[in-house]
Amino acid sequence: MSESSVKAAERAWHDDWYSAHARQDFPDNPAGFMEYFRRVHLSNFCDGGWSYWADARKEIFAMLGDVRHLRILDYGCGHGQLGIFLALQGAQVSGFDLSAKGIEIANWAAGMYGLPCAFDAMDAENLTYPDATFDLVIGFGVVHHVIKYPRSAEHLRRVLKPGGKAIFHETLWSNPAIRFARRFTSAEQSAGDAPITPSSIRNFFSGFSRMDLMPRHCLYMLKRCASLPDRNLQDPLRPRPFWKMVKAADSVVAPLMPAMCGEVIISALP
Repeated sequence: MSESSVKAAERAWHDDWYSAHARQDFPDNPAGFMEYFRRVHLSNFCDGGWSYWADARKEIFAMLGDVRHLRILDYGCGHGQLGIFLALQGAQVSGFDLSAKGIEIANWAAGMYGLPCAFDAMDAENLTYPDATFDLVIGFGVVHHVIKYPRSAEHLRRVLKPGGKAIFHETLWSNPAIRFARRFTSAEQSAGDAPITPSSIRNFFSGFSRMDLMPRHCLYMLKRCASLPDRNLQDPLRPRPFWKMVKAADSVVAPLMPAMCGEVIISALP
């Protein structure tokens, strides 16, 4: 299959997914969205959070600190949740995605909340932003899409300002538990997911002046076998004491077994 047909299939799959699911992620007002985002992306799984991946993402936000007035690119923004959250924190946000439907919904949500975000349908291999535009590029679960497109890294580096930073959160498929879980949970092949490993990430970011991999979670990756609650803002978060114990044990185990960790925070300097 040619690269263009792979991208077409990936775009079509995500267009369909956003059409069916994306608008429900945006409550009617900014305060409701902030709480929704907090529960999905900033509440640890063991504390009752609504996703498996918030622990590392919460850590990323702690690293970022105050984002007011920063020019930020929501990289592979999907339907714009991350960018809209950052804009509500005072950042100047742009975002792009291969999916035109995702971009349509991102702009709809930004308009509903009165935010001056700029979301555009764009190919990671052909970004049209000027050189040295952004202080920060950030993406959740996007590197495993763009890593298979060789020119993406060059454009990512190009749009960062000198002294800027790119930061991403990903799951590492080199972990046996991740490989096993994805047999049962991965989307169809046309979704565009590509397996990633520490070595493939290093290769992708080889043109950057510095790249750091921060592996996270070994035993705690078994959380992926647990169920998630319905996303109802009327319900309180319900802590998961068992998984809190697992995470505490994992804080000892994971640093000793980085190759077995299933998630990674990636930080890169242009």
